[in-house]
Amino acid sequence: MSDALLHNPHDIPVNSRAAAWQGFVILVSIATVLPFIVAPLTEQVIPEGTPGFLVFATISLLGANFHVATTGWFYFDPEMRAHFVARPLRYVVVPLLLVGGMGLAFAVIDHVLRSYIIVAHTGWLLWHYQKQNVGLSSFVAAGTDRIPLSIWERRTLILAALPGILGVYSILKIMPAGWTNETVQQLHWLGLATYGLVAVAFCITMVRTAALRTNLLRLAFFLSGTLFFLPSYLFSNPIAANSGYAIAHGLQYLVFMGVVSIDRKRLGPTLFKLLVIAVVGCIALDQAMAAPAWLSGRFGMVIYGMFFGAVMSHFVLDAGIWRLREPFQRNYMRRKFAFVFER
Repeated sequence: MSDALLHNPHDIPVNSRAAAWQGFVILVSIATVLPFIVAPLTEQVIPEGTPGFLVFATISLLGANFHVATTGWFYFDPEMRAHFVARPLRYVVVPLLLVGGMGLAFAVIDHVLRSYIIVAHTGWLLWHYQKQNVGLSSFVAAGTDRIPLSIWERRTLILAALPGILGVYSILKIMPAGWTNETVQQLHWLGLATYGLVAVAFCITMVRTAALRTNLLRLAFFLSGTLFFLPSYLFSNPIAANSGYAIAHGLQYLVFMGVVSIDRKRLGPTLFKLLVIAVVGCIALDQAMAAPAWLSGRFGMVIYGMFFGAVMSHFVLDAGIWRLREPFQRNYMRRKFAFVFER
C-alpha cells in the first residue's frame, strides 16, 4: 500500500459515508489489536479446546495463507485484469518466474542455499508487513484530517521494520549454514538497540508533525505501526512473540480486500466469489507449504519451493496494486474507498 491520495465518490451516498468510515475504522482497529491480545494469552493462559483457543485458531487461519490467497481476486476483476494485461512483466511474468523459479531452485540446490532463500524471504515478509502499516496510516490520515503523511512519519515507520527483521530469526530459529545461536542472538540485541533509534525518530516526528498532536486516531495508528514488532522483544515463545503481528497483518489485509471486492448492491455473489478464491487458494498454499511431509523427494521440494514463490508473488503484486502514486491505482482505490477519500 502507498499513501498518495484522492477522486470521484464510489456509489456510496453522502449520508452513508460516515457510517462506512466508522465501520472501517472499527474493523481495522479490531484486526490490529485483537491478535496482540489473544496470541500471548493463548500461549500462557488459554487451554486448547476452549472458545478462546478456537478464536485464536480461526484468526490464525484467516491471517495466514487465507489472506495471501485473496490477492488472486484481482485477476478476476475485469478492470484490474486489464491493467495487469497492459503491464504483463510485473503482474504476469514476474509471478510466474517466482513460482516456477523457486520450485526449480528448491529441487536442485542443497539445503544450505535453500536456508538462505528462507532467510531472505523472512526478511522480505516483515518488510511487507511494515509497508502495509505505512499504507494503513496514510488511509487514516486521508479519512481524518486529510493531511498526507509527513516525511518523518514515513521514515519512522520504515525504520521500525528493522527491529522486526533483526529479531525474527532468533524467535523462529532460522539459521542458515554459518550462523549459530550466538549469531541470531546478536541480531536480536542489535534489533533491540534499533528500537532506541525508532524511539528517537518517534519523538522527532511528534515535534515536527502537528497533525499527530491534534489527531488521536492518526497518532494511535502511527504508534501501533512503530511498535508493531515489539512483542519480539517482550516474549521468548514464538506464538506470543511472532503470531500477533503476523495475524494482525493478515486481518488488516482482509478488511481492505473486503472493501475492494464486495459490492454492496450484490453482497451475496461478490462475497461468495471472494470466499471461493480465498478458500481454494488457501488450501493450495497450505498443501504446498506441507509438501515435504506428504511427498518425498524432489517433487515435494518443487512444490515447497513453489509455495515460497507464490508468497513472494503476493509481495510483488501488492506493491504494484496498492501503489497509489500511479494514476490507475489511485483512481481505482479512490472509487473503492470513496468513504475514506471523499468524506
